[in-house]
Formats: sequence, C-alpha cells, structure tokens
Amino acid sequence: MTDSKSAVTPPVGGALSDIAKRVSETRFTLQTDDFADGRELHRQLSSELTDYLFPRINRTQTPFMIAVGGSTGAGKSTLVNSLVGRTVTPAGVRRPTTGNPIVVHNPADTKFFESQSFLSDLPRSTDPTTQTPSVVLIPDDGVEPGTAVLDCPDIDSIAESNRELARRILMSADLWMFVTTANRYADAAPWALLKDAAVRNTSVAIVLDRVPPQANREVRHHLSSLLSEAGLANSPIFAVAELELEDGLLPHSAIYPIRSWISQVSSEGRSQDRIRQRTLTGSISAMPAQVKSLADFAESQETTFDRLQASLDQTFRSADEGLAQVFSDGRVLHGEVNARWQDFVGTGQLFRGLEPTMARMRDRISAAVTGKHDAASPLHIAILRSAAISLREQAIGVVEEVGTTWVRDSAGSALLDAYPELRHSSNDLEDSVKSAVSGWSNEVNALVREIGQGKKSKARILSFGVGGVCAVVEYAAFWDPKYTNAGDQASRNDANVALSLAGTIFGEQEAVNLIGSIRDRFLTTAAGIVGGCRAPFDNVLRLSAVPARQAGALRASGDRLEVAL
Repeated sequence: MTDSKSAVTPPVGGALSDIAKRVSETRFTLQTDDFADGRELHRQLSSELTDYLFPRINRTQTPFMIAVGGSTGAGKSTLVNSLVGRTVTPAGVRRPTTGNPIVVHNPADTKFFESQSFLSDLPRSTDPTTQTPSVVLIPDDGVEPGTAVLDCPDIDSIAESNRELARRILMSADLWMFVTTANRYADAAPWALLKDAAVRNTSVAIVLDRVPPQANREVRHHLSSLLSEAGLANSPIFAVAELELEDGLLPHSAIYPIRSWISQVSSEGRSQDRIRQRTLTGSISAMPAQVKSLADFAESQETTFDRLQASLDQTFRSADEGLAQVFSDGRVLHGEVNARWQDFVGTGQLFRGLEPTMARMRDRISAAVTGKHDAASPLHIAILRSAAISLREQAIGVVEEVGTTWVRDSAGSALLDAYPELRHSSNDLEDSVKSAVSGWSNEVNALVREIGQGKKSKARILSFGVGGVCAVVEYAAFWDPKYTNAGDQASRNDANVALSLAGTIFGEQEAVNLIGSIRDRFLTTAAGIVGGCRAPFDNVLRLSAVPARQAGALRASGDRLEVAL
C-alpha cells in the first residue's frame, strides 16, 4: 500500500469536504430538459468523492486498485481469470456475464475491502455467481499485497444499474485496464469513458483482445491515433491474439506481457506511487469544472421551480382579483334569476313606467310574499344556485389554467403526469361550494334579522317578510356599477330597483352599507373556495422543493478548490 494523503494539502482537503457537503445537499426533483444529465453528473460526483477521493485522503494507506473494464463480450472476465491463473469470476456466452464487481485481492488486504471504506453502500459476498447486488471478494495469494484487481460490469450493459456500477468502479480505481476487441475498439461507449479518464488524467492501459495476426499492426496503429486524439497518447497497448482457451484461460504466453507489467507496477513502490498520485491529482484538478457544470444544472432546477411557483402565484392572484368582477357585474343575475326577479316584482308592469309610489311597490311585493304565491323563495333559490354555479366555474377554471400553463413546461408536465389529481378540481368541490354559498346565505339571513330588531326597520321587514328582504339584498349584492357594462341597461334598472327597495326598508345609507357587507362576505367566501384549490399544487411543489441558492453554494465550493489548488 502507498500513502496518498500527503498529496492533499489542508486547504484542498477542506475545499473537497465543502464540495462533498454541497453536492450532498443538491437536489434534482424536477424533470427539466436537462434533468437526466444533471442527475447523472450529480451521481458521478457523489460516487467519485465517496468511493475514490475520500478513502485516499482520509486513510494513510489504501490498496492500489486496477479496474478491468470494457464492453459486453470483450473478454474482461477471461482476462482477469487468466491473470490470476484460475477461475475467480464467471466468464461465458451469457450476456451480461458480470453483474457485480469482483475484487481479487491478497488476503492481507481483506480487512480493508470488508470495511465500509470501499463501496460502502453495497453488501459483501464471496460468491461470484450471486445475483444479489454486492461486492464479491476473492482473496488470492497470487495477487501482490497492497494491490487489487477489480472486474467491472459491462460498460454497455443492457441493465442501467450495471452501466452505472461499471463507471463507479472505474472511477474508484487508480489504474484502468480497458479491454476491447479488434472489431469493437472504435465503438462510442468505451470512448466516452476514456475521454473522461483523460480529463481526470487517469492512467489507462488498453488490452486489445482477439486480434487477427494479419491485422495486428494496422489495428494497433489506428487505435494509437484514436488514443492520441483522446488525450491518452501515453497509454500502453497490449494486443492479445485470437487463441483457443486452455481450461477457460488464455495461454500463459498470450498474457505474459500484461502480467509482467502489472507485477512491475504492483511491486515497484515508486511506479505505483507515480500512477496513484497522477490519478489522484487529476481527479482533484478536474473537480472544479465538474462542480461548476453541476451548478449549472442545479440552477436550471432553481429557475424552473421559481417559474412554476411564480406561475401558480400569478394564476391564483389573477383569479382572486377577478372575483369582484365576476360576482359584481350582474352575470349571476342573468337567466333563471332574472326570470324569478321579474316574477318577484310583478312581471313587466314595473318597467312600463314603475308604480307611482314606492309604497305601492312595497304593497305588491308584500302581497307576493304573504299571499298564495311565494315569489321570494324561488328567487332566493335561483340566486344561490346561480352564485354556486359561477363560483364552481371559477374554481374549475383556475385549476385548468394552472394545468395549461404547467403542461407547456417539461417539469410542470411531468408533475401533472406524476400527480394526475392536479389536472382537475377536487372531488368534493361541489359539496364545498354548496356549503359555502349556503353558509353565506345564513349570514345574510342573520344580518337581516339582527337589523330587524331595530324599531326603524322592524315593521318594514315584517311587512315584506324576512325571506323577501333577504332575496332583495342578495340580488342587489351581485351588482355594482363599478363593474357593470354601461350598455346593459336592463340589468342596471333591475339592480336599481333592488337597491331602492332595500333603501325603503332600511334607509338609504343603511341599505348601501348592508349590501356592501353582504357582497364582501360573499367575495371572502368565494376567495376561500378558489384559494383552496391551490393546496394540491402547493403540496406537490413542497414535495418537489429545490433548495434555495444550491447553485451558488456549488459554485462557491468549486471556486474555493480552484484557489486552493
């Protein structure tokens, strides 16, 4: 084992700890257009810090780890078995063969690998064929003490978990031994990882497997040029001819150069230290740029969350501000309400010139209320029904408007898909509206009765009847000249009649105050119903909350490391 702690100064160590803290606090909760890339980078940084950097920084000595990686069917496991000299990892025609990382190490290093210093979230196993996700530990005296060979899952496995684990193992190693074939060395998947290795200055050796003798020179030359373009010009290339296996292993002569090179690296402390320090320094040096890239993705999360929150605020604010227009411009009084009102005031005779005196008007309404035909109750019911319908429409409308806005945003659309209840109003909206409007009506009744206790109004209220008076003031409450269309003269005349009647009963100023209070109470009730439709959206945003200023914290931690370097 070798000491890697000396390569990290206290300022660098402190900066890395700060980065680890900021990365752990970063959340990718919204499915933005760049969500997958951001989450993948976040996972990679977390793994690199946990699996590679901190074990080497916080421990005086760690084994020198050589990761054997490559594409499906490249011959990784066969190579590992051949290097060890026996079958320690499954190899065969089934794909993928390797699902768990297999660590072949000297028995003297067992304690390190059994501890939580290496891939701490995975359990340990000694069975290479186990299907349970785990780190399979294979002690072997043939491996140099302080050195371990890691057989990775396929980097292009059909299983995403295998691909992620393969990258994680590679990033936790000091040296990569990348296995490819003469037919597949130019595939895209390996080169994406090899370019990452170049950025991190990771030491890489290439094993070119199954090379036909006649193509050896040409393939090696082309592969060398590709490595140079990727920034890996100094990577050694070991070519293995296409040979028959002997008891499942490559012939000794075929792998002798590779085994000798590994033995030399493992036994020579200076060579091992040089490779280790190069990889460690490269990993740390590449960290600031990666952290800044993660900050950009994190900022996208913040911006998107703020945008969804702002659109929700704006939609409900506009809906709340629009309630006064909806319930004061007379639209509630149209249709059935208007018909019942005409019946209540004595059909059309009123509008052919009105009665000579308000007293005669009062007598006609009093007769309608107290006689055989009760015109107040149908009017009252029609007003409540119309108000409830309009209120329900406003509640449904604001929910639909938020949905229409969010669906145009990839993150908002994903939330609507994940929480389909957001696409429609709650199932109990109908009952809530009925209860709210009924409660408002009861308040109106109580107000009228309370005012009716005074001597001035009591006789008039009794003359008209409480139900009739309530119907009049309710009718008047849904009309306010500030919100009405000047061309709607019919509605204006009806509302003025209601206001005049209320003035006759309570006195002009008292009537204005009462109707204003009734209108305000209904608007408060309506705001409660419409505002209540926001709760499901708020709950979803709460569950998807993005930490404030996480991007800024990441950038600051990256800058701190850059300065420390």
